[in-house]
Amino acid sequence: MAITNVKNISGGSGDVTASQYIRVIFALALSGLAELASLFFIQPLLPVLAVEYDVPVSQVSIILSAETALLAIGLLFTGTLSDHYGRKRLIIVSLLLGGLLTILCPLVQSWAMLVALRAVIGLALSGIAAAATAYISEEVAPVVAGVVTGYFVFGNSMGGMSGRIVASQLIEHISINTIFYGFAASLIVVAVLVYFILPASKNFKPTETLNVFRVVKGAASHFQNKKLALAFVISFIIFGTFTSLYNYLAFFLKGEPFHISPANAGLLSFSFALSFFTAPQAGRLSAKYGSMNVLRVLFAIMSLGMLLTLTSNVITFIMGAVIFTACFFGCHSIGLSWVSKNATHARGQAVALYLFFYYMGGSVIGFLNGFVFHSTGWAGMTAFIIALLVLGMIVATHLASGTKANLVPAETSK
Repeated sequence: MAITNVKNISGGSGDVTASQYIRVIFALALSGLAELASLFFIQPLLPVLAVEYDVPVSQVSIILSAETALLAIGLLFTGTLSDHYGRKRLIIVSLLLGGLLTILCPLVQSWAMLVALRAVIGLALSGIAAAATAYISEEVAPVVAGVVTGYFVFGNSMGGMSGRIVASQLIEHISINTIFYGFAASLIVVAVLVYFILPASKNFKPTETLNVFRVVKGAASHFQNKKLALAFVISFIIFGTFTSLYNYLAFFLKGEPFHISPANAGLLSFSFALSFFTAPQAGRLSAKYGSMNVLRVLFAIMSLGMLLTLTSNVITFIMGAVIFTACFFGCHSIGLSWVSKNATHARGQAVALYLFFYYMGGSVIGFLNGFVFHSTGWAGMTAFIIALLVLGMIVATHLASGTKANLVPAETSK
């Protein structure tokens, strides 16, 4: 859908101009970019960190798992905070805190302290995704909400891509400490830009209190919604499989038969740019064919991509990794839109729960696959990833069968 053709993207009362539509997309995509870049620039540096801090290959990914685990845990609370304090305010505060904490990274000396600090940074940045997705669901009309969410996911992917590529290319020329300072500065700058660019919420209605028991009760009620509970399982699988691929990609490619340096392996992250097409397109296809129908097809294609990485031909390997990556962003876009659309109340909290399981999947599955990769190699890890994707297809099929009766009004309402 062309931006110039959008006359009203308001989720409630009032008209939103095309220029404001652009501001929403730009500000939210930029915040997602800064968040993911500042978190995942660590990933291509894992081989360097393993040597510098004398950490075993099977355990070095703990620094990324700590980030994503605390990010996930923080989402249990920040979604509720956004329901009370507002979406825009939480995004800005999260960006500022992340930047200030990243400045401290060069000051710590031990591996344990660095892991702990990176975990706290993950916690600080946890407010962005839940608040941004809830903002879209409230301020953007349903007819384009899936597409706008797709562009937010695109911003995430650009952050993951730029963070990985910049770090992998700079590490051979500058110190890790300088890289930390650079990403800290980017977070602070983006916080200022979001403050001025993102339109204030018009349809946000704050929850009255932050009562802990009400929060727990509200979270429990989301699990009673089958459409949400099963989507949480899917989210766990989506990011768990993706993180596993990129955690150990550099380790695998530097050995037989490829002998590719970590810096060159990091260039594979350029494939994240495909999310510009796949994430919004997944939203469009979901509106036409049904979210879960599209999701299970994407899972099947991701499985094919992983099978292609079993080859000893570098071109075929790259093709497989690129296919897997492109489909991943479509899956994530669908998952976010599905939860936001099917939550009957406290939408920010529902999205936060989805993202909790999403990032916990990256933390748990990504870490466990370190042992799988160390003991069984790339083939064993590939088998594990495909098994998880097949489980995802089964869950998506079950959800699709349960929504056939109301697919038209739920998926294509104008």
